Amino acid sequence: MSHIEIVLREDTRPDTRFYYREQFKIYHEPYLIWNWMTWETVLSSCTVYRVEVDGAYAGDVILEEKGRGGLYLVDFSLLPEYQAGGIGRKVIDQVKTMARKLTATTRKETLGFFVKTGFTLRKRLKNFYDDGIDGYDVVYVRARRLPP
Repeated sequence: MSHIEIVLREDTRPDTRFYYREQFKIYHEPYLIWNWMTWETVLSSCTVYRVEVDGAYAGDVILEEKGRGGLYLVDFSLLPEYQAGGIGRKVIDQVKTMARKLTATTRKETLGFFVKTGFTLRKRLKNFYDDGIDGYDVVYVRARRLPP
């Protein structure tokens, strides 16, 4: 396997049109598609990172500050051609270094990914995404380093 470069690049001027359009390449379930106003709100109130693989756009990470060194992972998505190749794990590993505590809400299909990357399931959120489609609240807390 050749070396690939994975970079999280902060997008200080996120373009609503761009992120709105890209979500249709990633999500196929209507209940996961955010409307235009939601994108405007999220992009203006959160920190947005473009996931780049060898310089090409591969997805996004959107974080919201929660205080006390905590971040909420509002969105983490990769284009289909970048999924299931270890890229997601490498991105999450980078994100985990940004906060003492990282929380997220995910769905059943991606819960296993979060658990494998060190998150703990806190609770199931009934009908979170849509009727009959639960969400799962997960958390990652970085271990404190002991003094030498």
